[in-house]
Amino acid sequence: MLKFMHKRAKYFYFFFFLIIISFIFFYIGPTDKNVIALIEIGDKKIYPEAYWKTYEGMRNYYANTLKDKFNADMEKSMNLKQQALDNLVESELLMVAARRLNITVSVEELTKAITSESTFIRDGVFNKEIYLRVLQANRMTASYYEAKKKDDLLVEKTRRFIELAATVKLDIPSDKLKGNEQMMQSIQQQFMEQEAKSKVVKAYVEGLKKTIPVKIRSELIT
Repeated sequence: MLKFMHKRAKYFYFFFFLIIISFIFFYIGPTDKNVIALIEIGDKKIYPEAYWKTYEGMRNYYANTLKDKFNADMEKSMNLKQQALDNLVESELLMVAARRLNITVSVEELTKAITSESTFIRDGVFNKEIYLRVLQANRMTASYYEAKKKDDLLVEKTRRFIELAATVKLDIPSDKLKGNEQMMQSIQQQFMEQEAKSKVVKAYVEGLKKTIPVKIRSELIT
């Protein structure tokens, strides 16, 4: 079961990405100026509160998905706390990559993303009144939300751009296939391609770490 979850964790990334981005870009920082930053990447600082919210979001997702199968032992085996920390750093570095690669998000892309969000849709169409009400409830202006949403899209677009470098074609032995061979081969192909894409992004991020000052105070979350 634990081995299965390690593999499936890669496919839960998109959900984690949304959690991580929301706290990196919507979290302004502590009101207490004496609070020490957990992560410093260049001039950007990320504080422990943002980390703990990210970690709790990831933990709650697994707990809600796996119910009673998710326990302390499984969480420890998955190294969930380290996952949250690594993903925070990776997402911020992808913002740096976006600037270096001159990747941008157009007005059309931003508009489509916002008007397609299910939270703002009623009766199948975008509802501006609901949109503004939700933002107000979260103490955000439309301009602030839209700027941060643009950053959200920029990170994901950068990730996809880097993943284009990972093109894997596999020859899977027929004796490894069961049942519908064509379907099984397609599933395995997609899995391995996703594995390769993930490795390409991580390798790129590791390269960025050699050119950008990255400081992590892990003792703040132990």
